[in-house]
Amino acid sequence: MPNQKSPAQTTFVKIDIATIEKIKEAFPEDGQTIVHCSYLSKNKYANGGWVNIYPTTYLVHQKEKIQLLHADNIPMAPQIHAFKNPGELKHFTLIFPPVPNDWETFSLVEKSESHSGFIVANIKRNNSGVYEIIVH
Repeated sequence: MPNQKSPAQTTFVKIDIATIEKIKEAFPEDGQTIVHCSYLSKNKYANGGWVNIYPTTYLVHQKEKIQLLHADNIPMAPQIHAFKNPGELKHFTLIFPPVPNDWETFSLVEKSESHSGFIVANIKRNNSGVYEIIVH
């Protein structure tokens, strides 16, 4: 007797429209800027200290700013990633809207009220939208 296949079943999943809009807003179709960062824990702290990223982090060119959309593999302030030892390397990724074509260079800026944050200046724009930097 030949095997009879059961009719294909279709499963419908209802997705909240507000969630779809948040995703579209966070990851626009016209591209994004991905900044892969490396941070080395400090030797001046017995355990290497800690690291996080502030949601107010941005890319800047002259007076134009692009706000951080998402951070991966690093806690958003006030949470922290505590190192166990000095000299540990932490890799994380920051996602921004696309850098405008007329920006030849830009800076990555993190400012906070509780500590000085950091600035990585003079990042040269490329066509891939993917950058690798070292945060000090």
